[in-house]
Amino acid sequence: MLIKRILSDKINFYLAPPKINNLLLFKMARNFFSISLILTFLFCTITSNAQFGVEVNYGLNGVVQPSITNFSHLGGGISYDFNESYGAKLDFGSDKFRSDNALFNKETGITITRISLQGTVNISDLIDPTSLYSVFNLSGHLGGGYSFIKSSEFKNNDNTVNAIIGLTPKIKISRGIYFAIDTSVIFNLSQHYGFDGAYTYDNYPNSITGIMYNVTGGIIFKFNEYY
Repeated sequence: MLIKRILSDKINFYLAPPKINNLLLFKMARNFFSISLILTFLFCTITSNAQFGVEVNYGLNGVVQPSITNFSHLGGGISYDFNESYGAKLDFGSDKFRSDNALFNKETGITITRISLQGTVNISDLIDPTSLYSVFNLSGHLGGGYSFIKSSEFKNNDNTVNAIIGLTPKIKISRGIYFAIDTSVIFNLSQHYGFDGAYTYDNYPNSITGIMYNVTGGIIFKFNEYY
């Protein structure tokens, strides 16, 4: 009994007990975008030449092991360019992974919701400063944040730290409006659920570094763009 109690305490230490349903996740995402838009418009009215922007994207997500690919990524965020080459962004992403599970005899998986703060760099501008005025440019981003992981089979939720790196080719549609294709790799540190929804351990709590990727398309809008 004592051993079971110790194991139970350790599991509860790693896995947060609150149960959050899909409706609450939707409300969290909606509130994030609402606050982001309000803050962006507020900052833009204060700073006339500020390079603030908003972005939304949708597309593919997947993992290599086990092999899972779904078209269920939804994301967005706000950005700020310090100058033509460097900037930062606060972004949100939601990814749903599902696969046929022989152990549970049904389709199982996890849903990952993340918020990340990242630095951005205009790679094209660093190579050729005149590329700033061209239709096409390439940007990179790197950062980290918080991930909330929910299993389809267990009530406890996993809370982890994430690290993210990616490349974003952009095509200018008109002044301030871009079509972007983003490719990102995300590392979820100390992840206690596998991408199939099962625990990553049998008895004693143990974790993995979950590696996933996104390939998305989206729109970026820059406020008060001066070039």
